[in-house]
Amino acid sequence: MKRNFGKYDVPPTLQILIDLEKELGESELFYEGLHFYLSLTDFRYFNTPSDVIVFGHIGADGIHYGFLTDYGSVSELEEAPIVCVCPMDFDQPTRLIAKNLREFLRINCTDDALFYNDFTNEDSYLSFKAEQEVDNVLHPLSEIQSLNKVRIKSFLEENIQMPIIDNPYRYIQMIRLQRQKMVSIKTQDGLGVIAPSLAHETHIPFEINQDIDLDLAALKAYFSTASIPSHYAIFRDIQLHYVLSDEPLLRKIVLESMINIGLTDEANRLS
Repeated sequence: MKRNFGKYDVPPTLQILIDLEKELGESELFYEGLHFYLSLTDFRYFNTPSDVIVFGHIGADGIHYGFLTDYGSVSELEEAPIVCVCPMDFDQPTRLIAKNLREFLRINCTDDALFYNDFTNEDSYLSFKAEQEVDNVLHPLSEIQSLNKVRIKSFLEENIQMPIIDNPYRYIQMIRLQRQKMVSIKTQDGLGVIAPSLAHETHIPFEINQDIDLDLAALKAYFSTASIPSHYAIFRDIQLHYVLSDEPLLRKIVLESMINIGLTDEANRLS
């Protein structure tokens, strides 16, 4: 757990969820009510960003949730953005889904499919919701399952201040647009870098593309002179295109570069 959380403490809202799982007595009951399992230690894939602290997974296709720390710039996890990582989506595995854990939980109670499915527009999502409602009528929960869901919903309402979100689909579109307005350097995974460059710094791109042989010597030289935000951008692009456990020399350069600029927690997560 220490390697996953690094310098951060477990945030209060997550601690409430941990206490809830203990009270329920088993992870399956927790999953029935919240549609994900808690996972606080080493649940990571090769393309889980190094600045994401994982807290849960849905039990299918490796899909997991985490706090986006933006390379340690978030002051506390209680207010950190929440992302969903779909590791099988190689083009854009990581998606922003909530401003913080409380807002994530509000949407998760009724609209968790928004987190890991792609809907071309709001109408397509509403059609999906309508199909879900029909399926729920045809395949109702057992009495025990229904009681468990009610129990968990009541627990959340009593213990966590979850804000009202009238339109979850538009909410997610809005926060993604807000994120893009904050981005100082775009990255191929769509997350971008929000750390601003200093007045005298200029971001010089370094091409990362699996179809082109990566010049490791040139990459190492680039890291020796690049700005901190440029480092962040390259780290994101490399994790999108390479399985670092299969590339020992590249992995060594990345880890050394992270440690050189103080990203000890991120380096630990990759190692």
